[in-house]
Amino acid sequence: MAIYAIPATRNGRTRRWLIAVLVPLMLIALYFCLSSTGRRADVNRMLFIVSFVVLVNLWGPFRSQNVYEKIATASRVNSVEVASDGIRMNWMTWTKFIPRSEITRVEEPPKGRGMYVRTRRRFSWFLIPRRTDHYEEIKDELAAMGIPIVQTSAPPNWGILFVLLYCGSLLCNILTQDRRILAINFAFALILGGAGAILTKYWTEDRRLRLKSTIGSFLPVALSAVSLVFPFGLK
Repeated sequence: MAIYAIPATRNGRTRRWLIAVLVPLMLIALYFCLSSTGRRADVNRMLFIVSFVVLVNLWGPFRSQNVYEKIATASRVNSVEVASDGIRMNWMTWTKFIPRSEITRVEEPPKGRGMYVRTRRRFSWFLIPRRTDHYEEIKDELAAMGIPIVQTSAPPNWGILFVLLYCGSLLCNILTQDRRILAINFAFALILGGAGAILTKYWTEDRRLRLKSTIGSFLPVALSAVSLVFPFGLK
């Protein structure tokens, strides 16, 4: 059995890009907030406040603790163990063993982040990052185990779509008082929460992290239920 470490990465570049996007957005929202009236001014005021809060959280001097790096450390793979009977992925607080019989293939996009280990369950797959120590040796060991390695395009990042729908559901409760729209959003939030709980089940086996993620997935449901009884949309 061989153990291959995965070096940590810094997320400073992503934070700088987010700041570069949020600053113009905040200034544009402030301009339209001052130059418009009524509902449009309320919406722009909300966008300005949200952008400002996120910007403050991203700006290094204002953060007493590096929360983002803690989250990244908890959710990233630390090492990969390759043995004749399967692969073991090691996170900071939990591990996952994937038997050889469960692995169907390994997909490696030429310009992707690494190798995607596909299993018999559609939503259960694992990424071996390209920056992993002795990356090519891992590929050779997997091929020696009889696992087909195929060249494919990078899979779509459905996580980004989930985040956009999640934020959209939350904002819907603030931007409208129409009970029909709120009722539709409540049903949509239930579907979204169920999807988030299912994805969380496959994503992690850390019970504490799974519980937090599941509760967070149903947050739009709770807010939608409250807004149906006490609408607080912008007028």
